Amino acid sequence: MKKGFLKLLIRNNLHLLSKTDKKLADYFLKLNEELINKTIANLSDETGISQTTIFNFVKKLGFEGFQDFKITLATNIEMNDNVDSENSINIYSDITTHDTPSEIADKIINFNKISLDTLKVTLDREKLTHVIDLLSNVENIHFYGQGGSSIVAYDSFHKFLRSKYNCSYIVDYHLQLGYSTKLKKTDAVFLFSHSGYTIETINLAKQVKKSEATLITLTGNPGSELVKYSDESLIVISEESKFRSESLSSRILYLTVMDIIHTAIMYKDEINNQASFDQLRDALAVTRTDKTK
Repeated sequence: MKKGFLKLLIRNNLHLLSKTDKKLADYFLKLNEELINKTIANLSDETGISQTTIFNFVKKLGFEGFQDFKITLATNIEMNDNVDSENSINIYSDITTHDTPSEIADKIINFNKISLDTLKVTLDREKLTHVIDLLSNVENIHFYGQGGSSIVAYDSFHKFLRSKYNCSYIVDYHLQLGYSTKLKKTDAVFLFSHSGYTIETINLAKQVKKSEATLITLTGNPGSELVKYSDESLIVISEESKFRSESLSSRILYLTVMDIIHTAIMYKDEINNQASFDQLRDALAVTRTDKTK
């Protein structure tokens, strides 16, 4: 787990790395926690790679400089130290053809449990608070995502529909782009892209940025171009296994983050949100055979 954050950074930006960068990446992974105590001059002496190249390498990973990189790395290592490692062998050993359905169930449940434990200590609480503050100034919230991320967007729309906000969910990419030209200062947009490299989502971010709307992104890639267009971006770190892609196993984490945001905003303006919740519940009462609410 301690290497998880650094490994994720490098993997998500692998396509940007030169042969020399990849050599640096291997060395950084080898050092891991020891990196915190290294200067850029130390690393240059140890690897024979120029300080300028090392500086440019960490910039490719999404950081302003080497000190910014070290602070972020130290924070995430400290957070991961707090994650309960109980049953870690069962959690991280991949499912095999010899596993029974019961053993598969245990491994998947344990995997999800440790993922949520990791989220608990890696979720940036300052950024989370900023997202809640940003939503205080808007009236309309829109949810966009492509592919698997569209499922998270739709679930979020369904959840936030119970709040005081006017909410929308558009599944078609062209319509998403078109609607983004109508956005005003009273609008906020949630964009979801785990890889951070989905071209459609980046194009949407660019279009939203042209408006006065607030842009909030959730991604697993802190070095993504998507982050720089955002008014705030929450990073969701996850692992992958053989038949469970990282984006699939992380979906429960994205849904949890959106549940946290939704619950926080509901309680922030409890009276108006309760009124909206009650109206929706009353409207849906006609769909129940027992007429219960």
